[in-house]
Amino acid sequence: MKNILLLFSVLIFVTSCHDKLDIIQDNRLSASNMWQDEDDLESATFGAYYYLRNTMKTNVIYWGEYRNGLWGPGTHGTLLNNNQSDMVSATMSATNPYASWTNLYTTINLVNLIIKYGHDMEVNEEARNFALSNAYFIRAFSYFWIGRIWGDAPLALEGFESTSQDLNLPRSPQKEIFDQVESDLAAAEQFLTGSSDKTILTPSALAMLKADFGLWMYRVQNGGDKYLTFAESAIASLSLNPSRLEDDFVAIFSPSNKRGKEIIYVIPNEYGESEGGFPTQHVWNRGYIDPAYANTEVPIGENQWWLYTDDYIDIITSDPTDTRIPVTFGHGPYGTGGLEVRWANKFVGQMISGTRVLDSDIVIYRYAQAYLFDAEIKYYKKNYNGALASLRVITNRAYKNIGYYNDGTDAAVLDAIVTENLKEFASEANTWWTLIRTDKVWDYNQSLESQKSKKNILLWPITQSALNRNYNLTQTDGWQGQ
Repeated sequence: MKNILLLFSVLIFVTSCHDKLDIIQDNRLSASNMWQDEDDLESATFGAYYYLRNTMKTNVIYWGEYRNGLWGPGTHGTLLNNNQSDMVSATMSATNPYASWTNLYTTINLVNLIIKYGHDMEVNEEARNFALSNAYFIRAFSYFWIGRIWGDAPLALEGFESTSQDLNLPRSPQKEIFDQVESDLAAAEQFLTGSSDKTILTPSALAMLKADFGLWMYRVQNGGDKYLTFAESAIASLSLNPSRLEDDFVAIFSPSNKRGKEIIYVIPNEYGESEGGFPTQHVWNRGYIDPAYANTEVPIGENQWWLYTDDYIDIITSDPTDTRIPVTFGHGPYGTGGLEVRWANKFVGQMISGTRVLDSDIVIYRYAQAYLFDAEIKYYKKNYNGALASLRVITNRAYKNIGYYNDGTDAAVLDAIVTENLKEFASEANTWWTLIRTDKVWDYNQSLESQKSKKNILLWPITQSALNRNYNLTQTDGWQGQ
């Protein structure tokens, strides 16, 4: 995290939490003692990524995958608590902690301060551009998730530095949230500097967020063809080439190839600095595993709370020639008494001095997703052969068969795109969004399908704690009775 440690004790006051919007600040953070020079600006920028990591590394899979209907209970035959079960079945109450937006707004608040002082401080152009481009990127990223999860939401664009400021922001319309995302994407590009650090903004990371946003606006928000063109241009800027992919799927997640050539943007974990996140919920309790296989064949942690359902396992393993299976789905007779055990296998970290260290990065974007975005774009443009050509870059690696899909009809191409997304990105926290974009979520989450007529069923309620703190907030329409 470079040189943020000396100033982090100051930045930590940004998250003082006795708030009404979940983003109140402490007035000890001010221009007089913080925003002085380039080092301060850089430290604050890396501090914002620190907050983003704390926000995303566990929540990202709750927000982007577990709701797809293809995940269920692990070791104990039940999910961790009713909050998790209710999330999958879309019967959440306003007390569900996974519906909290607190940490996203904490991150946004620090970013707002960086934008304010980044424009005003007397610093060199390189430092200013670095801070502003990354700040606008983080804000666009954060509001993109907020708009997709909650719809209408407070639109905080000023940094709160004092309790004398008005914190009771009402929910702005979802359209305004997405308008801000679009504006921030443009601003991030305006100040963009070259970087190869895959834990922060790079030109490729910005292109992927733009493509993701463009597809969402085109398909889900009915934004029109301009957003499909927006997404298409973003993918074109990546100059895709199959050489961008790892030759072998296993290399993407290998500890010896961390942040390899296929990776575009990650939420970073490092041994001794940051570990864990959602992968802690996929590994096994030692008591269930034959000691001979503990942390050799089977990754050991505290408890396995989440696992693929049988339906998802059937999808993942539908073709035994698929080279992704061992990396995606661990299984075998490794339990006590030779019982079959199963686990999600991508983010199991590494063994260090006989101990399992869950230091795998949380992958947000990689080049395989760019190819699948490209296939989706071409599908919407009714270029079905082009869609299959992009898809076959992925299937060539997966099955060693470039002609794996041959049916070029509308329905067959869409099914192929969805199926390969589910196989390629299992446990990578983005399949939920793919299923919504393609209007296939109802086919996989039967509980949602039975509630399809309910208003805002694909959105989440906001928490009661947020409602209690901010009298201008109202509950998501359709969730009042939950």
